[in-house]
Amino acid sequence: MEAVYAAHLKIRGSKLYLTLNSRGGLEDMGAYLVRREADPSVKERQFLPFQRIFQSEQEIKAVLDTSVLPLDKADWAVMVSGRGEIAEKQRADASFFQPVILSGKLRALLILGDYQIRRSGQILFPMGSAGHQMILRCRPETKYDGQGTRFREFLAYGLYRLLRPVWKKKRVWIIYEKYCVSAQDNGFYFFQYCMEHLEERDKKRIFFVLDRNSEQWDEIKNYRKNVLPFMSFRHMLYMLAASLYVASDSGIHGYLWQPRPNLISREINRHEIYFLQHGVLGMKRVEDLFGKNGVSPVTYFTVSSKYEQDIVVREFGYARENVPITGLARWDVLENKAEKGAARILVMPTWRSWLEYSSDEEFCGSDYYRHYMSLLQNRRLLSVLRETGTDLIFYIHPKLRGFMSNFHSDSGQVTLVSFGQEPLNELLMKCSMMVTDYSSACWDVYYQEKPVLFYQFDLESYMETNGSYMDMETELFGERCTEESALVERLEAYIAEGFQEKEAFAAMRDHYFAYRDHHNCERIYAYIRGDAQEK
Repeated sequence: MEAVYAAHLKIRGSKLYLTLNSRGGLEDMGAYLVRREADPSVKERQFLPFQRIFQSEQEIKAVLDTSVLPLDKADWAVMVSGRGEIAEKQRADASFFQPVILSGKLRALLILGDYQIRRSGQILFPMGSAGHQMILRCRPETKYDGQGTRFREFLAYGLYRLLRPVWKKKRVWIIYEKYCVSAQDNGFYFFQYCMEHLEERDKKRIFFVLDRNSEQWDEIKNYRKNVLPFMSFRHMLYMLAASLYVASDSGIHGYLWQPRPNLISREINRHEIYFLQHGVLGMKRVEDLFGKNGVSPVTYFTVSSKYEQDIVVREFGYARENVPITGLARWDVLENKAEKGAARILVMPTWRSWLEYSSDEEFCGSDYYRHYMSLLQNRRLLSVLRETGTDLIFYIHPKLRGFMSNFHSDSGQVTLVSFGQEPLNELLMKCSMMVTDYSSACWDVYYQEKPVLFYQFDLESYMETNGSYMDMETELFGERCTEESALVERLEAYIAEGFQEKEAFAAMRDHYFAYRDHHNCERIYAYIRGDAQEK
């Protein structure tokens, strides 16, 4: 079938008026909003039909009252499907729908215009996703959705275009971390290295982006002249003018998360980026995200070993020379701060893609929530913790931080730590051992020669939706449990043995780490100066 394009769009109150056209085949078609599910295994889709105003062989004019949309965080794809011939049960299957593509003119109008619907603290707005497919995004309204932000974006873009030759000579580097809300990961420690070891002429062109509301804002006052307040005019201008981004996450984390169509985000996607990584690759397949042909491709991809480099070259499609073996920047300051008289077990599960946009009710009904709440309330475990004076720290992944309030414990030995409440690297250094499922943070604990226990109660579901580069049966550097009883039994044993790492796992360390010398930032800087800046 010929491609179907969204040619015209108008918003009046809660109503969205849409004109679609195609070279043929639209006469028997209808327009729909189809909910995009985070879990790719879900075939049944929620959908809402547009009301037809006019229809011909090559054009559809239709309207949808968005007041019927549920107010939850979700993306709704604009799609077409046959009218009347397909039963509703069949039409709920995504395979019966064809996506609608935004025309070039409409993409420009979405950037320049004010296309949005606000309702009860939520904002709905049309935008393009991968391949310029049209979606309607629903999310909570933020303080950056006003006209003040829009004005600063246009002003920054205009000034950048006017002085582009000047900015090009400055060769600015912008460094940031996930959501620009923290200064405690690879981005910050590389920035700190630059501020403390480079000459003034070099470090004056290097900047770090941080939200003023960050827990670390007051801690970086010594570097304040090189810090760009998140969403300030300087931040917008420098993001456009930079010759290179150096980040522990993808390019989109350097600006607003899930923004309305804007000039800044469009330009960000065209910049080169040196990817510091958030952790070590192994337990989660992310080539669809960070691969050369992925959603958020990078230019240079730092790794920690030949083992990891082989994964990036083989699975991600990058040239080996663009995948330097340097080690992670944050490991330069990593040291074992665990105290014998203050044993701490860090329980740190990673996120689940299918839970990210759940309601509280849906989240609390998940296996993820039930298993970890059960562990936090396990009587045998709590008794052992109390008798041995061992603390258990429960830390949830940033992408699920909104659900942290659903967890609770009445034990004085259990502490629930939210994202940003305590620096993650401090938790990793102070812990005596770690319990995780698939979190890449376990590599930091393993690096320190501390034991790691893997609690993989949902491995089958995880492998189906995420996959792994490692063989979970033979390549893990810690014992693996699938049942809570076995996990508690192994924890009890590690506590009794003084958290001693098993020799078999210690022997694997040289295979996974090329360097353990506290010179990772130096190698990263040398690579960027020698390679990235010459290209």
